[in-house]
Amino acid sequence: MLYNQHSPRLDAAMREVLERHQRICDDLYQLALDENQFLLEKKRPFDAALLERRQALLDQLTTNLDALKQAMAPAPGEARDMAELKDKVRQRILQIIHLDRENEKLILRYSLQSRGGPTAPTAPPPPPAGNVARLYGKVLPPGSR
Repeated sequence: MLYNQHSPRLDAAMREVLERHQRICDDLYQLALDENQFLLEKKRPFDAALLERRQALLDQLTTNLDALKQAMAPAPGEARDMAELKDKVRQRILQIIHLDRENEKLILRYSLQSRGGPTAPTAPPPPPAGNVARLYGKVLPPGSR
């Protein structure tokens, strides 16, 4: 099929990739909110359950990024609703990255506090900084970050 021919099947495939990516992003955003709430309430790094949940979502995100990269390529005659869906996905990504950075600061603060006291509970190490941003840095063009 020629790239400049507009195909309903291509639109359906692009829509499916974007909708799946949006669901993953929504799940990541909810996780970031849950992590943030935990950090603010407990004032300590979160436990292994949240880390495992994060890793599972990041694995899903990684597997979907190649398909996303192809779906994000501009297509001639792209439908307006497809462009709106892409914009929603980009906005959610930015929200995730912003909240992830805030959580990293809280993790660092509470990790340093917990190391100072003898009664500090043992917590798993904090996740590597910038996981989400680093994944998207490989996919999104520089102007969309």
